[in-house]
Amino acid sequence: MESGGNEMNKRVTIKDVAAKARVTHPTVSRALSDSPRVSEATKKRIRKIAAQLGYRPNLIARSLVRKQSRVVAVITPDLNPHVQPILRGVADACRRSNYALMLLSTDYWTEEGLSYMWVLDNWRVDGIIIYNVLYQRAAARDLQRLQCERVPSVFINKYLHDRKTNNVSVDNFDAVLRAMTHLHDLGHRRIGIMNGQAMSVDGVERFDGFRKALTKLGLPLEKHFVGCGNYSEEQAFEEMTRILCLRPRPTAMFCANDLMAMGVIRAAQKKGLKVPRDLAVVGFDDIESGQYFSPSLTTLRPPLRETGERAVALLMSLLENPRRAPEQIAMKAKLIVRQSSGTLNRP
Repeated sequence: MESGGNEMNKRVTIKDVAAKARVTHPTVSRALSDSPRVSEATKKRIRKIAAQLGYRPNLIARSLVRKQSRVVAVITPDLNPHVQPILRGVADACRRSNYALMLLSTDYWTEEGLSYMWVLDNWRVDGIIIYNVLYQRAAARDLQRLQCERVPSVFINKYLHDRKTNNVSVDNFDAVLRAMTHLHDLGHRRIGIMNGQAMSVDGVERFDGFRKALTKLGLPLEKHFVGCGNYSEEQAFEEMTRILCLRPRPTAMFCANDLMAMGVIRAAQKKGLKVPRDLAVVGFDDIESGQYFSPSLTTLRPPLRETGERAVALLMSLLENPRRAPEQIAMKAKLIVRQSSGTLNRP
């Protein structure tokens, strides 16, 4: 009985699959790795036998043979709700590619560069995906650290326009232009912005996008219509209370995230204004609570999960061909029109 139990618990090896399929174990390895050196018919037969036997690849043994760790490191400032869909996409894509994921959370402002070196000094990883919010115009310092170690790396939401980096980022400029064009088409000409942190990538790019959109639409930048809500609903409420005391006041506000859009709407409602009749509001992120807010938020929906998946796909391409030219992938946000934006109410 004990012997039978041990047999049942014995791990099926690649040699067992090879014996059953009557091929060599390198052929099994190539078939399961989808190598073009094996015919599709043979791949299908070997995969079927492997499934029947309950074969699971020994990633540790494979990594030793190929001198790969099969581990991807992901560096992120925190695990807030905005980051979670990106990480979900990264995790799913890594799993499909048979890679394990090592997650490192850093301090927003001071530890990003140090975290690269900590990973490289202490862990064997095949590649690194970096998501961070700190705005830096040039990537030279980051790239130097990573290139010296020859570790393939992909940035998320950073350095989109730097042709020396591999990155996958939401195109903030395109997204803001969509929002502003929507408000312009509704008849609004006095449009303000509730922006986030001036040192963050999104804060810089969305404000730059706002200014460029105004220029393209032939509208002036009204500096007194610019508020800094620091991505906080309460701070946006306070800033908007100030802006609404101006004469003339804006008829529409673009907000760099949905929480600030909620704060802007609350401030307008406290002043006795109706949204969107007296003030149209567009947010950014399409957080779940936005559709249940009153009025429901018109917003921009960035493809966060898909961004994570594309980052892994780009990293896999780098692992296959380290000499490939750097690629910058711009992910487009979708405008979701709900109740908070409407036609200008002309007195």
